[in-house]
Amino acid sequence: MICVILKDFPATNSIGSPVIFRRLVVIALVGGLIGGAAVSLIQWWQVTPIIVQAEKLESLKAETIQAVSQEHSEGSHSHGDGWRPQDGLERTAYMALSNILTAFGFTLVLAVSMAGAALKFKKNSEVNVAVGAMWGLGGFVTFFAAPSVGVAPELPGVTSVALELRQWWWAGAVICSGAGLYLAYVLKTRWKWGLLVGLLSAPHIYGAPQAQNPYQGFPSEVAVQLSKMSKDFFLVTGLSSLTLWLVLGIFSALAVKRYIDLEN
Repeated sequence: MICVILKDFPATNSIGSPVIFRRLVVIALVGGLIGGAAVSLIQWWQVTPIIVQAEKLESLKAETIQAVSQEHSEGSHSHGDGWRPQDGLERTAYMALSNILTAFGFTLVLAVSMAGAALKFKKNSEVNVAVGAMWGLGGFVTFFAAPSVGVAPELPGVTSVALELRQWWWAGAVICSGAGLYLAYVLKTRWKWGLLVGLLSAPHIYGAPQAQNPYQGFPSEVAVQLSKMSKDFFLVTGLSSLTLWLVLGIFSALAVKRYIDLEN
């Protein structure tokens, strides 16, 4: 499919040319479909059942709070009353669409970064399957592993600090991790490793926002169950993220090597 779409676009080795941009977008679109489909299958198999179970337990939190104090209104628990896709086909369709769009963006970042490194830093000979997998692992560390050390994926109903604080910290961790890994790849000096360690550590030295009691409001037996489910949720979301990034990294490397002229 990608051959048919790109056959009329002449090759060029200018990273800023419109032709290169169109090729990178097409690569990202195809990668988004492939990666989104792959991660959706894993999430449907492993992640969604845990989320559905957590949503059922979430209702017990509201019941417990209401039993303690009748002063709580329905508006105080809007998290549980908000719109959600229906279980089954609707949930799966929204999940797949979200994953495809996310994978499209990630593939575009990978393809642009690979092509840029190849053309600007003379890395054209290093674009292959192994290096694609390495880029995929770098994406996994940047967008999942490093941020999750401070702000792990959360189940529905689990108490956390303000969303804005978590988002700002997560964005900072992603920027620091991605910059550190990219500089470690393109630079040739020895001090790049110290820079990498410093950038990876900086967000965690600053400290991630943490809730004191994430299971507050749940009955004790439900809190224990949610604690175990949270660990399982972290593992399966990590597996789905790793799969996504490896697929996107390898695909991006093959596509960039085949359809972007990396020779000067």
